Amino acid sequence: HCLLVKTQSLVGAASTCPSLCTCSNQASRVICTRQNLEEVPESISVNTRYLNLQENSIQVIKSDTFKHLRHLEILQLSKNQIRQIEVGAFNGLPNLNTLELFDNRLTLVPSHAFEYLSKLRELWLRNNPIETLPGYAFHRVPSLRRLDLGELKKLDFISDAAFVGLINLRYLNLGMCGLKDIPKLTALVRLEELELSGNRLEIIRPGSFQGLVSLRKLWLMHSQVSVIERNAFDDLKNLEELNLSHNSLHSLPHDLFTPLHQLERVHLNHNPWVCNCDVLWLSWWLKETVPSNTTCCARCHAPPFLKGKYIGELDQSHFTCYAPVIVEPPTDLNVTEGMAAELKCRTSTSTTSVNWITPNGTLMTHGSYRVRISVLHDGTLNFTNVTLRDTGQYTCMVTNAAGNTTATAVLNVTAADVSVNYTYFTTVTVETVDTVGGNDYALVAINETFIHVPPGPTPSDLWPDGVATTDSSLPISWSSSSPRATRPTFTEPITDPTLMDDVMKTTKIIIGCFVAITFMAAVMLVVFYKLRKQHQLHKHHGPARAIEIINVEDELGAGASGRGSGISGGATVTQSGKINYKESLSKYIKKKNTHTVVLVPPTPLPSPPPPYYFPQLGTKWPL
Repeated sequence: HCLLVKTQSLVGAASTCPSLCTCSNQASRVICTRQNLEEVPESISVNTRYLNLQENSIQVIKSDTFKHLRHLEILQLSKNQIRQIEVGAFNGLPNLNTLELFDNRLTLVPSHAFEYLSKLRELWLRNNPIETLPGYAFHRVPSLRRLDLGELKKLDFISDAAFVGLINLRYLNLGMCGLKDIPKLTALVRLEELELSGNRLEIIRPGSFQGLVSLRKLWLMHSQVSVIERNAFDDLKNLEELNLSHNSLHSLPHDLFTPLHQLERVHLNHNPWVCNCDVLWLSWWLKETVPSNTTCCARCHAPPFLKGKYIGELDQSHFTCYAPVIVEPPTDLNVTEGMAAELKCRTSTSTTSVNWITPNGTLMTHGSYRVRISVLHDGTLNFTNVTLRDTGQYTCMVTNAAGNTTATAVLNVTAADVSVNYTYFTTVTVETVDTVGGNDYALVAINETFIHVPPGPTPSDLWPDGVATTDSSLPISWSSSSPRATRPTFTEPITDPTLMDDVMKTTKIIIGCFVAITFMAAVMLVVFYKLRKQHQLHKHHGPARAIEIINVEDELGAGASGRGSGISGGATVTQSGKINYKESLSKYIKKKNTHTVVLVPPTPLPSPPPPYYFPQLGTKWPL
């Protein structure tokens, strides 16, 4: 009976609904919106799967606030005044799928609070005063598929590593963030939809979308784009929809969309298109791509006689077009096998396309990479390292709507010198060693190293920064304050084997001079040490001196016995019959002036005995 009552009470607690909230479906759905709540209610049912706390006055999400809601899947905290989310605020939510935090007052991404949200799929942070997106801001939630960071109007910095770890992200919103450049998105290899509308991008450059091989939809509306450079979209091989409407575009580079084999929908309306030969290719492309609706995309803004006409309805009869001009044609080049090389081909306008034809007839375009050869975005043909097979004639082909222009150059590759080329290094290390047994000594080590160096274009390429091959000076670093001298190292590169003997002789002379100087310094140090030691011994342990201790009683006794009590020079006798020892002692000292004693004892002498008292002393008093 007791067990039944307890079970009923637990069921009742699990199905309770907080005041000011509405609950449904056995309390699995709890809605507490617009109740001016300042804290999260405590009596929320443990069975809750959906919790809506929008439009309240909550400012802080405290730690363990939701720890009992293990079944919660959707948590809506938007449109509050949340400025702080404590560590562990979302503990106990292993099944949380969606977290909405938009329209709050967060200034930082609460990365620490996402620790245990292993099933989180959607995160909404739109319209918060967040200022920076630091590196690894979302690496704790690699399960994310949708990330909304739109309308971060105070955002002024995005780290290159901000999106590292989001390997499963499919949708990213960075619209209306005031961006002037497209952030680094290379880590988002599975991204399919990218929203960049409402920014201030102005120029779209090649490499802006590097790594986005899975992107299908790209929105760039209202982003003030005025220039899209050649090959800017070459990385978007799977792009299906592109929206460039409401920008400031006058023209597009020739064959801009050619690499986009999957492109089906393109939006070009509301741009000030200048309809001349530079957009003629676009008219042809539209006719091929959307033949059923050539009026879908854009109208001419200039010249006046074509204003309002759809680009898709233009043809060559409307213009007088000229073939492109190559302003910097490629030149013949002689290189050695293994070197890097470049063949330049610069045109007068960026709207033309540049391709290369190799000696074996292969067509090279930007984006069609080979192991060693590639076409850069400016049309340059780049070789990372040439081989003998690269020898031959290369043709640069520049194309626009009126035709193409070609220029050729010969690349001549010579074989590298088959003789072994060595660079010889001599490293001299001098180290003074701590005193052992009172003697200082020096160790000198000579290390000789032969390093094989492959042939290169210039000797400077063989050395790291800061090392000049023509500098023959031998810098020395020495620290005299250290008990052990710093080890100076001399490095002298010699590429001509015939000079090795001279270098060795010079090196040995330098070593000999240095060792001699070091040895002399060590000898002088030893001599100085010994002299100082002797001086200290003389000062503190000098020869013992003695004071002649006079037995006054004996002298006085002798004087008295020889002369009687009234003899001159003896002790005087007072009227009371007592001997005046003090006066007699004074006379005796004057008499013994040949026995002057000078004593500087290391310690103070003992106090003199009391007057009229003379102990029997018959020995010398040592220091």
